[in-house]
Amino acid sequence: MNLFSDLFLLQRIDHLVRTRATGTPQRLAERLQISERHVFRLISDLREQGFPIAYDKQAESYYYSEPVKIEFSILVGNENLMNIRGGEKKRDIFYGLPNHGSQGADFCDAS
Repeated sequence: MNLFSDLFLLQRIDHLVRTRATGTPQRLAERLQISERHVFRLISDLREQGFPIAYDKQAESYYYSEPVKIEFSILVGNENLMNIRGGEKKRDIFYGLPNHGSQGADFCDAS
């Protein structure tokens, strides 16, 4: 994976955990199109980084056991290319850069 794929994956996981909508690890793996083992590794890595992620067996979902704020910005020169805040991606990426076809739109719509 590359940096942007990793950030978008983190954004999706954050949103699902934040809304308690991950489902079981198997279901989360299917949604993210990764292996179940990869889900366990990602959750473990996030926990090691200090994310308070817990699992509710009754609701069958991961959740944050305390408030979490995630904020990323990618800057090139003076141009802010992307913001991710609290799991929400700002779609104004590449604003102000020359338009070179639909590359920006294709990049933004990665899912």
